[in-house]
Amino acid sequence: MFAKTNISQAKFIPAPGRKIAELISALATEAEGVTCRVVEIYPEQEGGDRQPHIHPDMEEVIFVLEGIGSVWVEDHEEKIIPHDLLVVPKKVPHRVINPGGQLKLLCFFPDENVGIP
Repeated sequence: MFAKTNISQAKFIPAPGRKIAELISALATEAEGVTCRVVEIYPEQEGGDRQPHIHPDMEEVIFVLEGIGSVWVEDHEEKIIPHDLLVVPKKVPHRVINPGGQLKLLCFFPDENVGIP
């Protein structure tokens, strides 16, 4: 099914350490194989200190829209800046860290129903 949405009209909901706007998914647009979310990670000192998590059945693709932070993947930390594109393999512990300011991401998953860890 064809779907069109615009990031500027995203409606955010709170989640642990961040807020999320579901742009494309089974719930948002009746997508049949993909989920795309805008995610704003709160700064560490403002509740953004999430624990590492995994996606057991799928990879995650993360595009950095705004801000500077870092990504922690399997005991390795890497700085991220706008326009960086990351691929996190399935079953790999990871987390995104916001040291301060705004950090906005676009996250893609190859599944239409992705839970919010």
